[in-house]
Amino acid sequence: MNKKPTIDEKLAAAKDRGRKTLPKAETTKKPMLPIWPEEVRGVPNAVLRGAIFAVSQERLFLKEWTPIAAVDGIEIRAKGERLNQHDLDLWEQLLHLQRESPLGARVEFTAHEMLRALDRPVGGSAHVRLDNDLGRLLTSATEIRWTETRQSFAGGLVSSYFKDEDSDRYVVTFNADTMHLYAQGHTWINADKRKSLGRNLIAKWLHGFYSTHAKPYSYSVDTLWRLSGSTALRNEFRRKLRTAFEKLLATGVIDNWEIDDSDLVHVRRTPTQSQRKHMAKAKVIHKKG
Repeated sequence: MNKKPTIDEKLAAAKDRGRKTLPKAETTKKPMLPIWPEEVRGVPNAVLRGAIFAVSQERLFLKEWTPIAAVDGIEIRAKGERLNQHDLDLWEQLLHLQRESPLGARVEFTAHEMLRALDRPVGGSAHVRLDNDLGRLLTSATEIRWTETRQSFAGGLVSSYFKDEDSDRYVVTFNADTMHLYAQGHTWINADKRKSLGRNLIAKWLHGFYSTHAKPYSYSVDTLWRLSGSTALRNEFRRKLRTAFEKLLATGVIDNWEIDDSDLVHVRRTPTQSQRKHMAKAKVIHKKG
């Protein structure tokens, strides 16, 4: 029986294919996202480690630059309509389509193709929602600052989009500066597991957040409430948090979880092969230091 390739082996194969499909001049002069296989989505860590894409269904509007919760080492401000996990589903899929072409190249799709890829209905109201979601990614401004490197990214999460109403076809473009988000670290998100979480926005946020951790820290319920951008009352959030963790456990995203008497959340998950290699490398460097 042939052994199924691991995600890491598929990543290596995808990168090799990507290098061969583009002329050398394009791969060296035009910025390209990291190339990943069909099974995963490549997402910048900064986007997953805070409340840029929150868990609330409520769409607050920020008239001025407003601080958004994030982990230590990252400072985030936002302006415009707040984004949530539904918007992240769309953004991840757009980046997925972009990954094999240089940034700035046209990302083309029909509304039907995109809605199918997102496991959404394809009726008329879903098309209107897709228009609104794309507009939100375009007009909601985000600023991310990495305190250690003293570098920042600011702008809309897509650069522009064009729609042909007769063919129902969209063309989306990303600014080359999107590469700065990836240069500060990114994570491979298992696409099928994220989809299996359905409309549970807290579970989706937790999946992304803990996927960036090779060895998860213990966070308080209050910290997760703040970092996820929840607008629920804290007791209500605690109840929803338990439901979300049970969903993650059932889908195999995590191995175990508990909330102790001091309200600290402990999560155990098996690191990916890439994360295990990174931890081993970091351990060697630490010993040498």
